[in-house]
Amino acid sequence: MIQRIRNIYTTYQEDFRANTKLAYPIMLGQLGQIATNLADNLMVGRLGAAPLAAVSLSVAIFIIFAIVGLGLSFGLPPLVAEAHSSGKHRRISQLFKHSMIINVAFALIAMAVMLGLIPLLSMMGQDVEVIDLARPYLRICAFSLIPMMIFQTFRCFSDGMSETLPPMIAMIVGNVINILVNYVLIFGNWGAPHMGVAGAAIGTFVARCSMIIVIVALLINWKDLWSYIKQAQYRVYQSIIFKKLLSISVPIALQMFFEVGAVAGVAIIMGNLGKEAQAAHQIAINLASIPFLICSGLGMAAAVRVGRQLGLKNKPGMLRAGESASIQVVFFMTVTAAIFYVFREALPHLYIDDDAVLSIASILLIYAAIFQIPDGLQVVTLGMLRGAQDVNRPTIITFIAYWIIGIPIGVLLSFYFKIGPQGLWIGLVFGFLVASLMLQYRFRKILKEI
Repeated sequence: MIQRIRNIYTTYQEDFRANTKLAYPIMLGQLGQIATNLADNLMVGRLGAAPLAAVSLSVAIFIIFAIVGLGLSFGLPPLVAEAHSSGKHRRISQLFKHSMIINVAFALIAMAVMLGLIPLLSMMGQDVEVIDLARPYLRICAFSLIPMMIFQTFRCFSDGMSETLPPMIAMIVGNVINILVNYVLIFGNWGAPHMGVAGAAIGTFVARCSMIIVIVALLINWKDLWSYIKQAQYRVYQSIIFKKLLSISVPIALQMFFEVGAVAGVAIIMGNLGKEAQAAHQIAINLASIPFLICSGLGMAAAVRVGRQLGLKNKPGMLRAGESASIQVVFFMTVTAAIFYVFREALPHLYIDDDAVLSIASILLIYAAIFQIPDGLQVVTLGMLRGAQDVNRPTIITFIAYWIIGIPIGVLLSFYFKIGPQGLWIGLVFGFLVASLMLQYRFRKILKEI
């Protein structure tokens, strides 16, 4: 077994280095986001089960809109990578400005819809105390969609140019600001008002605004990146470029919606099992999001590497880029699965002291350990397929995996067979497993068709 691992490392050694060089700034930026999410939950968890459940409900609703927005922005990197490797420099400027319009337009529409949904929260069958705490949090988060999507445009442009360090720095600075503002406003420190859950939302808004300032300042002075942004003629737009971006980004947005929407749906459904179950879900999913976000960084790197090889018309290079990223994610997620299983009872204590919540969370972490490898594999494979500009079939695959298989199994086990909270997580396990297997098959199939 050890010899086989050594052989794999020797075979893909250069690819592992190339993946890591491109992915590590993205991963560090994601780690900064993880630190912020962790700090948010640790701070709010000290306020009790109801505030933590309110954040769980709010994030479950907000993430549905945010993830669609992120998906729309993720159509830019593979197209920029292909244009850059093909020497089409003017096209890079055109792609950037058209992507900015799409992203800001989405943010405005999504913000209006979110604000319209807030009065309807009381119809969702949730705990009354949880609803009262969730309303101000969601209202502030709705406005934060605008700076989030502006930042995403700059980030995806930079990632597509294989310059992943500027977004990383901006995200880390924003995350530090977020934690500081949270510390001040959640608990009323340093003479500030005690705002509780709403203070966490303000921290998020301030951080997202600061990230725009930082990344623009960096890009202005980073190699020749700002020249592409300056050269774009912002009064002239072409429908064909909008169509090209949307043909890639809309399916990506749907893929992410089907996956993350399923997890968000579980959080909302969990509220019908009580605020303790909802708080436990928030703890377990927050922990599970740590390796997921790191793997998503590797998925972005895979998208850029595969997209670059596509621009060079190098099919063997596309295959090696995809296979090496898949192997790396399996190794990494094997380690995280072991950590979750071994420390399943200790980790939830970092968040809360409620015995009922701790008991449920420790059980959910067992299922988190089980789905680590398929979850990591599916997010990296989606990146590989985006790089190959194959997005329509993967969208159908994610819908089937999560909404035809995963969610129905979870609801059936939880409510019909009375398994409780863990039934919903068993459904997630099935969803991730089916998605990872079908997406890997799809990647190998499209390489034969190119």
